[in-house]
Amino acid sequence: MAIIGIRHLVVAKINTETDGSPITYDAGMIMAEPIEANVTISRSDNPLYAGDREVENENGITGISTELNVDDLSDEVRAYMLGDIALSGEGNTGIYRETDDPAPYVGYGFIRVKKKAGVRKYIGVWNHKAQFSYNAEGTRTKGENVEWQTPTVVGRGQGVYLDNTGKIAWRDRKTFNSEAEAIAFLDGKAGITP
Repeated sequence: MAIIGIRHLVVAKINTETDGSPITYDAGMIMAEPIEANVTISRSDNPLYAGDREVENENGITGISTELNVDDLSDEVRAYMLGDIALSGEGNTGIYRETDDPAPYVGYGFIRVKKKAGVRKYIGVWNHKAQFSYNAEGTRTKGENVEWQTPTVVGRGQGVYLDNTGKIAWRDRKTFNSEAEAIAFLDGKAGITP
């Protein structure tokens, strides 16, 4: 299997979260056109030594961080997922204020495109809970050749209890034969209607 692309990046604000029950989300939206997603999974690699050897190890997931590079972050998306406040107007005519308030908790997902033996598959990945931040921005003058300057946001994931099994869930993943099926899976999670 080789991953050859990323598509359909969606986000939805958490509406209700109760331990032992599925999270509910507000109606979500397309975040942006994705360029790259770098996922870092932290594990509690903690061996127990006894009798001069390793006899046990705990290596469960302790955190997920996703760095998303996208083509653009519209004012609407920034207000929705980063907590920017619209003071007046809308879109290009509006004024938005960034504050020290924390960003809202959201669920988010995207499609990973893979190819094996000439056949494409589409992996829908849904992360149940995260908080995004936009930590750095830079601007460079246009020179002889244009250098595209695109934003990167970082989502810090949190584990959740979605049922009564006592297991912490971080994300859901499902492989599909068609892109349309993967889109339907993610849109269903994010509450996006066609």
